[in-house]
Amino acid sequence: MARVLVVDDSQETCDLLELLLGQGPDGMDLEVVKATGPQEAIELLNKGGFELMLSDINLEADQDGLDLLRIAKPLGVETILLTGFGTLEKALEAVREGAFDFLSKPWNNEELKALVKRAIVRRHSRKSPESGRRAQRSVMVGSSPRMMDVYRTIASLQNSRTTVLISGESGTGKELVARTIHQSSDRKDKPFVAINCGALTETLLESELFGHVKGSFTGAISDKKGLFEEASDGTIFLDEVGETSPSFQVRLLRVLQEQEVRRVGGNKTVKVDVRVIAASNRELAQMVKAGTFREDLFYRLSVVEILVPAVRDRWSKDENTGKVISDVPLLLNHFLEETCQKDGRTYIIRPEAMRVLERYNWPGNVREMGNVIEHLTQLSRGREITAEDIPEKIREDLRIRNVELPSTQSPLMELIEGWDHLPTLEELERRYIQVLLKHEHRKSRVAEILGKDRTTLYRKLKDLGLADGTEEGV
Repeated sequence: MARVLVVDDSQETCDLLELLLGQGPDGMDLEVVKATGPQEAIELLNKGGFELMLSDINLEADQDGLDLLRIAKPLGVETILLTGFGTLEKALEAVREGAFDFLSKPWNNEELKALVKRAIVRRHSRKSPESGRRAQRSVMVGSSPRMMDVYRTIASLQNSRTTVLISGESGTGKELVARTIHQSSDRKDKPFVAINCGALTETLLESELFGHVKGSFTGAISDKKGLFEEASDGTIFLDEVGETSPSFQVRLLRVLQEQEVRRVGGNKTVKVDVRVIAASNRELAQMVKAGTFREDLFYRLSVVEILVPAVRDRWSKDENTGKVISDVPLLLNHFLEETCQKDGRTYIIRPEAMRVLERYNWPGNVREMGNVIEHLTQLSRGREITAEDIPEKIREDLRIRNVELPSTQSPLMELIEGWDHLPTLEELERRYIQVLLKHEHRKSRVAEILGKDRTTLYRKLKDLGLADGTEEGV
C-alpha cells in the first residue's frame, strides 16, 4: 500500500482529496494522511514512509508548498503541487526544485488520479532524485488547463536543445512562448533573434538568415553575417515559417541537418550552434499533405510541438460548482496593470464591463486584448472603465452570435429594479415605529430609542397617521 501525504490549509480540501484518492486510481491501493499546516506536514515527513506528497503552494503560513518540496525531495518523496493561481513562474520553480508535476485549482479529478498513479510508479522505479533546473521569470498569464499544458511543456524543455514548433492562431502569443523557452534554458544569456519569414522576399530572407558576400546581388556592397551566425550559441525564432518557398525550405533543412550555413554567393560554410524555434498560424501538417511544405522539414522542426490555445479556449469548469472559470479577466487585468505602469495612472474595469468583455469571442486573441485595453484607457471618460466604454465592434460581435448582453447595472441596482413595490423611506420609518409601539407602550421610551424628544415624536406620529399628536398615553 502506497502512503500519500495531503497538505492544505483547508480541512475541506484535505477531506476531498482523501475521499478522491481513497478510491484508488485504477485499483491502486493508497493510504491518505492529512496535514493542515506546514509544521504538521514536516513532522509527518520526518517520520518517513511516504511515497507521494500533494501540497498546496500557498499554505497561509511562514512556510509554503515549495519549502515542503525541498524537505520531501531528499527523503525520496515525489511531490505534486497544487495552486489556485497557475503561473509559469510557479511551474518553472516547481520543476526546478524537483516537483513531479503541478496542477491548478480547480483540478480535474481524473487528471489528478492519473497524475498520482504516474508519480507513484516513478517513485518505485526511480533510483535518485532529479537534478534541479534553472528557471527564469516570464510574463505569461493564465491558469486554464490548456495553458497549464503549455507551461508543463516549456518546463520540460529547460535543459533541452531540440527544435520546437509553436502553432496557434494569430495573436495568441507564439513569440512570447518562444522567448520564454529561451529564457528558461541554459542559453538564456546568449542572443535571442526573431524574424518574420512571411514579411520578406525569398532573396532578402536568405540574405538575412544566412548572410551574403560582397557582390552576390545588387546592393551587396560588403560581406554580411546572417542571423544564424549572429545567434550562435543562442536561439533563433522563425515566425510564420509556413510562408516560405520550397527552395528556401531546402536550404533551411540543410542548415538544421548539418548545423552550418553558407552565405548567399559564397563557397565557404560556417559552423553554427543555434537552437531553432519555429512558429506558424497555419496547419503545417495539412500543408505537407497539400504538397506546399516539405515533409522532412516539418518533422525536423516539430520534434516538440506546442499548441498555444486561442483565448476562447482558455477556460475550465469547476466540477463541484459547475462555474466556468476563464483566463480572460486575468489577461485583461494583466494588460491593464501594464498600462497603469506606463501611464502612471490607475485604471480599473468595472464588474459590469468585465462581464461584457468575458462574453466577447476575441478573434484577435491576446494581441487584440492589449489593443482593446489601450483603447479603453485612452478613451474612457474616467479612471473607471464602464460597460458604456466598450467598443461597438465588441457589442456587434455579441449581437451577431446571439449572445445576451449582461446587465450594465450593478448587482444592487438589478436587485432594486427587480422589486415591483420598493417601499419609500417614509413607509420604512412607519413600519419601524409600528414595531416599536407594538412592543413598547410607553411613548417616552420609544422616543428615547429613536433618539428624538417627545414633542418631535408626537409630531412624527401625527404625520405618519399613527396618533392625533397629543401627549396622551405617555
